[in-house]
Amino acid sequence: MPYQPGRMFDSALTVLRRLYYDTAFVHAHLDALGEEFRPAALAASDDSIEREVIRQFLGRLPASHLALLSGEERDALWYDLAGEKHMMFGMQLIELNGRYFASMVLTGGPAFVAGIRDGDEIAAIDSVPPARSPHRDWREDDIYLPDERDPPAYGLRWVPGPALALRVVHAPGDSTTVRLAPGTYSALDATRASIRVITRDSVRVGYIHWWYVHSTGLVAGFRRALEGPLASSQALVLDLRGRGGSGSVVRDVLRLLAPGNKRRFRGPIVALIDRQTRSAKEQLAYELRAQGLARLVGEPTAGAYIPAGFADLARNVVLMFPVAEKVPNPYIPVLEGHPVQPDVAAPWVGPYADGQDPLLDAGIAEAARLVRER
Repeated sequence: MPYQPGRMFDSALTVLRRLYYDTAFVHAHLDALGEEFRPAALAASDDSIEREVIRQFLGRLPASHLALLSGEERDALWYDLAGEKHMMFGMQLIELNGRYFASMVLTGGPAFVAGIRDGDEIAAIDSVPPARSPHRDWREDDIYLPDERDPPAYGLRWVPGPALALRVVHAPGDSTTVRLAPGTYSALDATRASIRVITRDSVRVGYIHWWYVHSTGLVAGFRRALEGPLASSQALVLDLRGRGGSGSVVRDVLRLLAPGNKRRFRGPIVALIDRQTRSAKEQLAYELRAQGLARLVGEPTAGAYIPAGFADLARNVVLMFPVAEKVPNPYIPVLEGHPVQPDVAAPWVGPYADGQDPLLDAGIAEAARLVRER
């Protein structure tokens, strides 16, 4: 169909009128905001310009989980939340001061196997700057959150053809060209691949990275890990960095760790959090501390809790938005806009980390300290 200016904008407005979580805001402000931005949407000459108008409009809504996703990004997110395999590169890009860096590099995934780590600069994709590459998808970060706390994030789009040639800068003056092809993998596979025991000062610290709080497979996999490869651990580090997931699974994790569970892990527990920790992971971090089950190490979380819904606005254009739930959620006023603070501050993995992870190092050190002080 030929492009029809304003159609996507009107679709977004209709969805938000019906389903946006804050009905008081809808009644008091939404239509006036729509009238403010609709002329720019009607004047758009193509869908990319209209998407930017919608982004600016959504940025005036005071809530998290507002974004415009491509259909590919939405599908990949659904696969990741379910823990199902799909074609992926196993990383995303974040933009800082006009440069692009690897982030969410899944353990054992294609990018990880190729030698890419969080904090590596991706200076070029097939000799083209990432900003101009057809393999860089749209921005997928929360529109309302400030960029210094939630940097612009982009997926890597797979286009059939040869492997990508990435110019990777691990540290200033240390660059290499990496060939990266997509592979069939899952974020749940990455969680399994992350499981290991790290010895620090003669203390055995078990480690597992929950890349997402998956709707299936996470709790059973955690139980198997505690009975298997993590059985010798004297302390445990739960890595909660990155995106969220299913709030219902949080309750199952807490039950598994609760004092009344005879099979629970009995050593000290440390949970790692950072600025990308959000949604169900924020709920888990909050409850782990509130119930006295874990110490939190890292930096404040995103403060982005409200459950998300999805609506198609046009072919390959998907609105993610905070959706009203039938049953009131007691965590929304506690966590939305209120980042969970760490007990022990530690820096996130920033640019040019050169394979180092200071936040993980701080978490392992805290876990070992708790064991020694018992």
